[in-house]
Amino acid sequence: MIQIKRIFIFVILMLATTSAFAQKNAVEIYIGGIGPAVDAAAFETVKQVIGHAVGNGIVDKFIVTGYGIEGGFSACAQASGRTKGFGLFVKQLRAIKPNPETTGYSVNAVDACIDYAPQ
Repeated sequence: MIQIKRIFIFVILMLATTSAFAQKNAVEIYIGGIGPAVDAAAFETVKQVIGHAVGNGIVDKFIVTGYGIEGGFSACAQASGRTKGFGLFVKQLRAIKPNPETTGYSVNAVDACIDYAPQ
């Protein structure tokens, strides 16, 4: 009977752990000019927030996927498994409000960053 209880507890723990991994652990970030140049202050803030997260081990994978003609970039940032600060990082990114007349900006949650290695 004790063995059955242990197996039951083990299965419950495994299910709880699996559901934790099912959450989105990365964000796709885009900031770029939409005609005129990108909002410089917002662009610098985005770079500082990302740099801080990478430097503090909150983000362990950061991939730039493109550059804007009028300034800016698109990228993916993936959470580190060693820290719990990723939610705050995403909240900081979403709090940035660039000028909508000059700048397109989005932060979208994804499962993981895709590494497009050159072939």
